[in-house]
Amino acid sequence: MKQLVIIPGGFHPFHAGHYALYQSAQEAFPGADIKVAATNDTSQRPFPFKIKEKLAQLAGVKSSNFYQVKSPFRAEEITKNYNPEDTQLIFVRSEKDAAKPPQAGGIKKDGNPAYLQPLAGQDVLYPMNQHAYMTYLPTVEFGPGMTSATEIRTAWPTLNDKRKTALVMSLYPKTQTNLKLAATVVKMLNTAIGEQLNEFLPALGAALGGRLAASTELGTLGTLGMRVAGHEIGSDIEDQLNNNTDYIEEKWSQKYKSSINCASPRGFSQRAHCAGRKK
Repeated sequence: MKQLVIIPGGFHPFHAGHYALYQSAQEAFPGADIKVAATNDTSQRPFPFKIKEKLAQLAGVKSSNFYQVKSPFRAEEITKNYNPEDTQLIFVRSEKDAAKPPQAGGIKKDGNPAYLQPLAGQDVLYPMNQHAYMTYLPTVEFGPGMTSATEIRTAWPTLNDKRKTALVMSLYPKTQTNLKLAATVVKMLNTAIGEQLNEFLPALGAALGGRLAASTELGTLGTLGMRVAGHEIGSDIEDQLNNNTDYIEEKWSQKYKSSINCASPRGFSQRAHCAGRKK
């Protein structure tokens, strides 16, 4: 019987820990189809699907295995491609999320076992027209002892440019041999975490999606040269790596600077700009 393994998650952002989970799933379920399920929901987190997809690709996940879904724990956009009578469905999560919903197990009102059951302890696995299963694999630390995307978003505004670059190189090892790419990812995360990327998604999505979809090499991300909220992404990248100046501050247009409400600044870089005004 065929096995379909789905890794559901928020991925704000997708990082090295997620990729380690993906690799662990490949090892734990040899021969299975391993897919990642993510939404485009930015109502509570800053990363839209297109950016999650590019960062997952940068981390090492094939784009064909990364799916946009409405509900990660239903993932009908993935399961519809499989015969429910001869495919076993297994959801894989990190051990750190073992206490988070949804929980596997339980009994339905009619007395039958719930659809989602724990994988551990099962003697017989049924196809997904009868049951799906949940299992947990070890959580992997990355960067300076981090284990979650929440820790990345929390720490990011406190880091200077060099520390951000070091963290990016830890999150996405491919950037270690491509300084331009590393710098561009830093700028992307600056925008997403500090300035709420969803406000600028049309320009960013078009630039990223169009150029990367047509490219066979992720290194081209470092040469994108697009504009988001009045500043350049992808230009003068190596110069920005060699100093501690705020690239957003340098690239902002005067019109955009004048529009900033310092009574209620948005994000770390706007707060830094307003602090400079007071000086």
